[in-house]
Amino acid sequence: MSPGPVSRKQRLCSARLCLHKEVRSIQGLPRLGARTCRPALQVGTYAVRKRNILLVEDDASLRALMTAFLRPHFSVLQASTVAEARSLLAAKSVDLALLDLGLPDEDGLVLARSMRAKSALPPIIFLSSRDSVDDKISGLDIGGDDYITKPFDPDELMSRIKAVLRRASSESDAADANARILLGSVEIDLDSRQVWIDGEETETFTRAEFDILVALVNANGRVLSRAILLDAIALSPEHDAGERTIDSLIAKIRKKLSVGSDGKKIIITVQGMGYRLGVDRT
Repeated sequence: MSPGPVSRKQRLCSARLCLHKEVRSIQGLPRLGARTCRPALQVGTYAVRKRNILLVEDDASLRALMTAFLRPHFSVLQASTVAEARSLLAAKSVDLALLDLGLPDEDGLVLARSMRAKSALPPIIFLSSRDSVDDKISGLDIGGDDYITKPFDPDELMSRIKAVLRRASSESDAADANARILLGSVEIDLDSRQVWIDGEETETFTRAEFDILVALVNANGRVLSRAILLDAIALSPEHDAGERTIDSLIAKIRKKLSVGSDGKKIIITVQGMGYRLGVDRT
């Protein structure tokens, strides 16, 4: 008996199986699952709205397959180098970054460090074949929110994306509820970009000055190099002037904060390394 006509459901099922076979053949993505005709993702299960995910991966085949896997539920911004990723971060709103480490121009850790110099958001999930404990600790200490080693299961990746986005949403809501930061007698309003000392507003901060101050606050006492602080002012006119411009901007920030009654140095120079915050954030 000859087979009957192929239904639309059967054609869709066959296409999914073909995609699964292609995915299994690419390094870094194992089989998606053994259940026949099961779609990799159920529409509506993982995302209420399409958020922007920055995918930084230099393997073109893997990047294409991951994009196809994520795109039904997210808007995927693709980059193959640190330079491309920086351009996208400057131009687009990103809700989460999926970041490989072994990139052709710079290490992904360098990009992550500069991202964290600017803000605690967007969250970062590292995707790397580096599986040593030291590599994982380095990524998480820099400010990564999760670290997944290759090869990985795409369904696990999706679950981790969901979990990280939930945490980021909760933290963002908490930050919105308290957008003011206290550093001793210094008060910083992140929304209005204003600074007060003992209740008196200081001289107006330029965009670059304020961005450096916020980067140091977000570092929570960690030392930030001039190169990282230069990344923190990437959208400011001063950015192209070079790393020594940071010294000049730090001096201006210190001068504007020098009338604080607590007498503490807000910003401390660490010789040969950079700068760090000198007071506790409250």
